[in-house]
Amino acid sequence: MVEHEARTTERFPGYRQASMLVFLVFLAFVVVRYVQAGERMDLLRTIRFEFLLGGASIIMAIIQMSQRQPQIGTARVLLISIGLLFFCMILELPLAADPVVARTIFNNRGFKFAMLTFLVLVFVESPLYLRYFLWAFLFSIFYITLESVQGLITGGLYWENQGVMRLHGAVPLYGHPNSLGGVSLGALPFVIYLWPQTRQWYLRMGLLALAVTASICVIYSGSRTAYVGLLGLVVWMFVQADRKLRFLVVTLVCGAVLVAALPPQYIERFKSIGGQEKEGHSKDARIQILRDAWTIFLENPLGVGVASFPAKRQARFGRSQDTHNLYMEVATNLGIQGFIAFCVMVGAMMMVLHRATVAFKLQRKRLAFLLRNGPPLPPAARKMLSRHDRDLQLLIAVSKATGGFIFVRLILGFFGMDLYEIYWWFGAGVATSLSGMVVTARRRTAWLEARLGELAATPAAP
Repeated sequence: MVEHEARTTERFPGYRQASMLVFLVFLAFVVVRYVQAGERMDLLRTIRFEFLLGGASIIMAIIQMSQRQPQIGTARVLLISIGLLFFCMILELPLAADPVVARTIFNNRGFKFAMLTFLVLVFVESPLYLRYFLWAFLFSIFYITLESVQGLITGGLYWENQGVMRLHGAVPLYGHPNSLGGVSLGALPFVIYLWPQTRQWYLRMGLLALAVTASICVIYSGSRTAYVGLLGLVVWMFVQADRKLRFLVVTLVCGAVLVAALPPQYIERFKSIGGQEKEGHSKDARIQILRDAWTIFLENPLGVGVASFPAKRQARFGRSQDTHNLYMEVATNLGIQGFIAFCVMVGAMMMVLHRATVAFKLQRKRLAFLLRNGPPLPPAARKMLSRHDRDLQLLIAVSKATGGFIFVRLILGFFGMDLYEIYWWFGAGVATSLSGMVVTARRRTAWLEARLGELAATPAAP
């Protein structure tokens, strides 16, 4: 038995990991980018601190890739679709209706944001580093939502807009209530799915605090877009739930309490989705934008160029507002070919996340079978199996949360222009990272099965 225990403890397949120092530089870049540190401190903006961190991270990622290629599992189609989408963007640049804006948006919000997918793919290769990355992301959102809640209390970020009092963000990127509501809503699926996987009390308190601040920002933003997105998140969680009846009961109870506690102005705001607005006539304006966008798309089926719809609309109709709709934004900017590439990319992303979830669940079933039907485990083997199972639970939770995050963004896309935002690259990076971890996780499961098979075949000592 001692011999087999020794054999069990050696050559257990491990996850790849970059050096912690390199990884910390990447995490610093994530936090600085999300909290918009350059907008808060003149010194950081002057020295272009975010650019320096991002550039250093990219250089270190290239060096790491020169030493070993990251695993991508089944994510090859996703990476190819990303390449096709960028190919469509690049084709549109010389023909854009507003070439200056097109080049600026492509460089600053297209290419640069897509680097997040590359960095996550290279640096986040283990459950431990995935956990650290998500904590950096969630800390950033907590910082953003906390300062808005403070602005709600003091009144500094809370003023009337479209007939109701609405909460705003403290920096331009999240300044509009719809933007604040959207970024706050994006944190909730991770809070919900990571809660059961979090054991430390202080981390649970952090998740709880984020759930409170993010929920307050969603509600007090007065964003009907965020309200619809919240309903979409509930639908996603219902589909993913193992015990659907219990989930439905809990949701109905929580929903009743929420409606009872909501200020009347926000209930009326939600009801106005299908009725008459108190003031502002934003729905009429959106309908007019969509009509103009459809006309421009029919007249320019190959696209008018990256971020060039406002210029084309101004020339065609004398109105310059952007599409306020993700799908018309893609179609008018990149044409039918770009729209197909975008749909393929999102579909591939969701497919990779689904396959990863199924793969991790299957491995957990195999581990449970080993525990039920295998021989008594030595302490070292039991420890490895338990650790592997905890990792699989975390990876399943992150797969579901990321799927919910993307699903919510697709719903919010009916009311906002999100093509050149970072959400897609965040989701693509996590999906590719999870797909790569499926490869190592399968090796670990197979190793445990083989070693325990050896134990079962060994006669017990007399």
